[in-house]
Order: sequence, then C-alpha cells, then structure tokens
Amino acid sequence: MPDSTQASARTQGARVLLLSTYEMGHQPVGLAAPAAALRARGHHVDVIDLGVDPLDEARVGVADLIALSIPMHTPARLAQQLIPQLRALRPDVPIALYGLYAGLLGDLRASGVVDAVAGGEYEPALCDLADRVAAGDGIDGFDAPDAAFVRQDYPVPDRAGLPALDRYAQLQTEHGFSVAGYVEATRGCAHQCLHCPVTAAYDGRLRLVAPEVVLADIDQQVAAGAAHITFGDPDFLNAVPHSLAIAEGLHDRHPELSFDFTAKVEHLLEQADLLPRLREFGCLFVTSAFEATSDEVLRQLDKGHTAADLVPAIEACDTAGLALRPTWMTFTPWTTAEDLADMLTFIEAHGLVERVPPVQYGLRLLLPPGSPLIAPTHTQGLLGEYDAEALTYEWRPLDERIDPLQRAIADLVAEQHADIHAGHARTFGLIRDMVTEATGQPAPATAAPRRVLPATPGLTESWFC
Repeated sequence: MPDSTQASARTQGARVLLLSTYEMGHQPVGLAAPAAALRARGHHVDVIDLGVDPLDEARVGVADLIALSIPMHTPARLAQQLIPQLRALRPDVPIALYGLYAGLLGDLRASGVVDAVAGGEYEPALCDLADRVAAGDGIDGFDAPDAAFVRQDYPVPDRAGLPALDRYAQLQTEHGFSVAGYVEATRGCAHQCLHCPVTAAYDGRLRLVAPEVVLADIDQQVAAGAAHITFGDPDFLNAVPHSLAIAEGLHDRHPELSFDFTAKVEHLLEQADLLPRLREFGCLFVTSAFEATSDEVLRQLDKGHTAADLVPAIEACDTAGLALRPTWMTFTPWTTAEDLADMLTFIEAHGLVERVPPVQYGLRLLLPPGSPLIAPTHTQGLLGEYDAEALTYEWRPLDERIDPLQRAIADLVAEQHADIHAGHARTFGLIRDMVTEATGQPAPATAAPRRVLPATPGLTESWFC
C-alpha cells in the first residue's frame, strides 16, 4: 500500500475496544497506556474495565478490533472464559490478547482461540494491528511476535473513559480513607526470580518510563482526586536514580501526596540509607516478597535473599519510618509442613499478623507456560500435566501433607473472607492450628510479639507480587 494510502487509512482510524477482565484494585494502566498509543496513531479507542462495569454489548457491536489486557494470571483465565461470548457477538472481528501474560500464551493464537497475541512491550504491535484493520487489510498474515521488547517512548497514559478513581481500592490509615492512584515507573525487572511471571515474560529486561511521563500521569490522577499513589513496578528500586528522581519530583509537585512501592528484600538492605529519604518524600509503606522462611524454598525460587535477611529488612524499614508489608509464596513443591509452621511463627513473633492478608496463606505456586521452574520441577520428578483451563502445569509436593493442607487452608480463608466479623488474627489462629495438627508438634505457646509495630497503612484491597 502506498504511504499516502496508509496515512489516509490511519486518519480514518479503527474502532478499538480495550477490555480489562479483572479489577486489580486500581484503575488499570493496562487500558490507559495502550489507549494513549492507539489514539496518538489516529485510532478511536473505547475502554471497559469489566472488574467494575458490566460488558456493554452495544459497544462490542461497533468495534473493529477487540483487545483484552491480561497482566496477571486471573485476568488471563477470565479473558479465556470471555472470548467465546465475544466471538458469538462479533464473529468477524479480530480478537487480540496483550500484556504480561499474553507472551506466555502464544498457543491460544496458534489454536485459533484468538487472532493475535502481543506480549512484552505490546503497544507497537497493537498499533500495527489496528493500522491493518483500519486499512481494510484484515489480519491474515499479521505476525506479531508473542513477546517483543523494542524500546519505545511511552506517552502519558490516557485515562479518558475509565471508571473514576474512587471506584477502586482506597488508602486506609488511622485517619480514615483516601482515594488512591496507580502508576508504573518501569516495566520488566532486572532480576530473574524463577517463579515470577515477569521473569518468564521479560527475562531480566528492564524498561524505564521517562520521569516526565510518570509525573504527568501522577498530576492527572491528583487532579482526579488521588491523595496517594501506588508505584506498581515489580521492583521500584531496580533503577535507583530513576526512581529517586520521580519520588522527589512527586514530592516537589504535590507535597501532601503519599505513595507506596514494591522492592526486593536484597534491595531494601542494599538501599537502607535511601529509605529515610523516600519516607521524607511521602512513602508510607513498602511491599516486599519475603516468600518463605525456608532457605531451601528460597534457593529453589532463586530469590536472591535468605531467611536471615528478613529481620534486617524489617528493621531497615522500621528505622526509616516505613511500614513493611511482606508477601508469601506459601505452597511450593519444596515446602514442608514444618516450613509452614516456621513461617507462621515468624509472622507472629515479628508482629506481622495484621500485615499479611489471609488470602496469602492459601497461595499455591503457579507454573504457566514459559515458567523457568517447569524444567527443574520436571527434572525432580514433581511436574504434572498442563491444565489448559487453569493455564498452569500441575505439580506434586515432596511432602505429602502439603496438598491436603493447602486445600483446607484455602477453603478456610474463603469461608473467613465471607464472614465480615472475621479478622486477620482469628483467621491466623485457625490456620496455625491446622498446621500444628499436620506437623504433629505440640501447639506453640502464644507469646507477645518480639516487636510491637504501629498501625499499618495499606490499601483496602490487597494486591501483591
């Protein structure tokens, strides 16, 4: 096609419908970022966050291209369930998947479930796909790689058409509730923890979003009512000068604005001297993937820290005036019942019971296609069949007590979650009793925590790495 014709086609633009299938607790940048890129290319973009609003069939009915954001495992499963309904409504309209998990699910394109998959840095592929649709070329022969990592100049996310910020998770502190926003200062991760889907997708690549773009996105969310910002980067301390510049810019522009971020244990220790400055800039709390108190499990996951590093990480944050909220990978093929007992003892001894959402106690390691853990798990004779519906390989544990214990704890957490009167401490006590029974060890005496931590600020809906 001549360049002039291409330009004309782009001027007309395709009608692109971007869908998010799962409410992540924050207004989805996975809709706002591609919307900005597509609109800059001349396309007409509609967005629906199905975690907040219902599917509007009339809006589906006018789309030329439908693209589903799948940044995590649950959205990927929900997207897979939604696709037949979309096909029934618009059998001739191309359907694409994009986002972190898309690059792991290229088989869905090969099998014809979807027409295109764009993983990694997905905006260029989505724009090229929309260009073809706008030009009337269709998508036959369109060959977007399952995961591409071109360096790009990110535009400011375009949040027009998204649900209001106050419909998402809010910041909760001792002073009440505040509207929270969400940004990403980087994509990918410089580290390669073996269980992490970011590793499977980015393989150690890190991409920086220009500070002026991040700060402009913060500005527009503050204008929309945000009093707090979550940095959703897999690790905010991957590129310290970059992140520090953004944190300082945030504070200069909005001195009353608070924020939180996620960082690895090893980075909290390496950057302990930096943490007080981040507190001065408005940071309230930090999320960090502790994962386990078993050195063997941490070794299998290649976490980059040991169990001995956990207490210094807590102390570094305490010294800086930051609340640390640890997350856990509770059930893995290498976890034993005794490991769980040790983890619970650690949580209780360090006053962390109220800082761990009970849902984490039932978490089971996922092995999606492309996971670096598939090969070693297979070598150890622990890998099972691929579950296409669940989008993960099954695995069996070395400790035969683990599977029934995981099911029982997951069921308990679901029951307690439905009980509005059930608090973290009550659920924790019931789980501790289950683990104690499984190990056959005497019930530990309940003692006062070794440290008494202040009330922890956090979001009203937990999300974690």
